[in-house]
Amino acid sequence: MRRPALLLLFLSISAFVSAQPSLNGTWEGAISIQGQDLGIIFNIEGEAGNYSGTLDIPAQGAADLPLIYIIMRGDSMSTAFNTGTGMGEFKGQLVNENNIEGTYIQSGSSFPFRLVRQDPSSVNVVDPGAGEEFIITNEEVKIAGTLVVPDGVNQPSVVILLSGSGAQNRDSEIVGFRPFADIAEHLKNQDIASFRFDDRQVGQSTGNFMEAGLSTLASDVNSIIQFLQDSVDTQLGEIILLGHSQGGIVAGEVARSNPDVDKLILIASPAVSMMRILRYQVRQAYEEINLPEEAIQNEIDAREDLMKAISSNDGVNTAVELYEHAYREVLNSLSEEQLQAVPEDWESFIERQTNQLISYYGTTQMESFLFHNPAGDLSELSVPVLVLYGGKDSQVSDELNALAARDALNEAGTEFEIRVLENANHLFQEAETGAVTEYSTLDKEFIDGFLSTISDWILTH
Repeated sequence: MRRPALLLLFLSISAFVSAQPSLNGTWEGAISIQGQDLGIIFNIEGEAGNYSGTLDIPAQGAADLPLIYIIMRGDSMSTAFNTGTGMGEFKGQLVNENNIEGTYIQSGSSFPFRLVRQDPSSVNVVDPGAGEEFIITNEEVKIAGTLVVPDGVNQPSVVILLSGSGAQNRDSEIVGFRPFADIAEHLKNQDIASFRFDDRQVGQSTGNFMEAGLSTLASDVNSIIQFLQDSVDTQLGEIILLGHSQGGIVAGEVARSNPDVDKLILIASPAVSMMRILRYQVRQAYEEINLPEEAIQNEIDAREDLMKAISSNDGVNTAVELYEHAYREVLNSLSEEQLQAVPEDWESFIERQTNQLISYYGTTQMESFLFHNPAGDLSELSVPVLVLYGGKDSQVSDELNALAARDALNEAGTEFEIRVLENANHLFQEAETGAVTEYSTLDKEFIDGFLSTISDWILTH
């Protein structure tokens, strides 16, 4: 599951100016927020003392945000942009001419960021996944997407791609990697059509993403299915849903209830509740910084009690007090070095952290996903299912989800296949550790065998 929306960041760069290495070019990277990466892209031009540039945040549909200033002094750079509620600042160091690491600062909180200069010669001039654009209406909401149809194929199967958590554009883009565009291009070359779309509130789609619950997101997919059957000139064949991460939960809900779905593909998709997924992710993040077990468990227990109180609207004040106490215990357990990233005003920091959780878990979308059991949907399926997990996925692990998926599909009595690609991360890139912080350092391509596994299964089932 990619990037929980605990902080909606818009960034601006400040870079100290000097006649040192040029900042010209495209820089791609991410801000690491509570173990999750928010992808960012900087486009900078000019020369030292007269730089200008823009910022893109693909996951939030933000593009061409102006950078207020860009300054370079020695190997130190800084830049800033207007977040809408104040200023966000990047302060970093050039590790070498193509890598910058530093700290992003907003509203008194700070988070690590990193950027990698992109080599223009490595950019493919052919745009993968190019196709025909459509606008589909679901009640008053517009869903914009791209239909890719292979040439000369009669009634090709069509794969509808559903992205993971957080509002994603139709390419499901993160730190320069466009997985859905690459999947669409591969499927076209295998004589399979595809449709991918901007989530609500992203790109050309309208509506409010976080206020769209599971049933509403499922209704968007049902509207797409109806549109592809009734309103597209090309006559299409089988309807196949492919859901990544949280998108797999939506895909399972649609496949369970819509008889027009012929096959289902789940990639890095939870088979347990979102609450259990978040428990796994939070624990991992705390274990990475060597937090004591008691502090970890107390924070997780208090966090889940807060989720339940918000969902039931009962005992919220008590749950808030208990969570603030548990989070204070976390801060007390940090090393002196780790505490340098925490503002001196602990109480304001704790209050801000708690309010962010309340805001996030109180959205319509999170309330609908937190306690939903995806395995229950899988147990009611009657269509063939392919399930893929990455052996190094640090967000939706096979150890937590594969057995639950297998038990549910066995109960359904439908044809299915579950595979684990051992060295793949959550995005099915070949990974060293699988950590979110590693994403921006990896090649922007899928691990060998991932794409062929999908297309071969479609063509033979």
